[in-house]
Amino acid sequence: MDPDVRLLEGVARGSEADFEELYRRYQPRLDSFFRQRIRDAQAAQELVQETMLIVWNRATTFNGSSRASTWILGIGYRKLLEWSRKERKAKDLFLTEADHESEQLPGDPQADASRKVGREDLMNEVRQALQGLTAEHRTVIELTFQQGLSYNEIAEIMNTNAGTVKSRMFYAKQRLKEILAERGMKGDELWQISKGA
Repeated sequence: MDPDVRLLEGVARGSEADFEELYRRYQPRLDSFFRQRIRDAQAAQELVQETMLIVWNRATTFNGSSRASTWILGIGYRKLLEWSRKERKAKDLFLTEADHESEQLPGDPQADASRKVGREDLMNEVRQALQGLTAEHRTVIELTFQQGLSYNEIAEIMNTNAGTVKSRMFYAKQRLKEILAERGMKGDELWQISKGA
């Protein structure tokens, strides 16, 4: 059995110890999820707290039809949408990773300095290009590539179906290619990123 499912079952029975462990496991993941999307670090922390409070209060509703992580991230995604509606600041909803000073690209000890600089420049171009996508398209890309979720899991989080997620991914990739082409980049350069060049 998935350890997170076991923890959720414990939370449903009122186990504070299981909730603390679940919180310990998901706090960093939720915090990263929110900080990548909103400018207010305190609001991101509050969203983590609110998400986990809902997990505590609604653990009895988890039926095991999805992974525990999908269920918890779905709650977080809905809290994020609620927050963004309240704030009415769509332009502040999503951030580029470049705004996070603490984030760094994974280092390759064998890479020379010019190759590393070229890769960082390329990653910055991609981050900026992501800002040209709609919020839904950007979310699909981020949940797929940063969170490693399947289309079915993303569909559950976004309260839609897998076909819609696939369509959004297709159009997101197409638009991303167009934006990067406008900036003079070629598709081959993108494949270098994904292969860890």
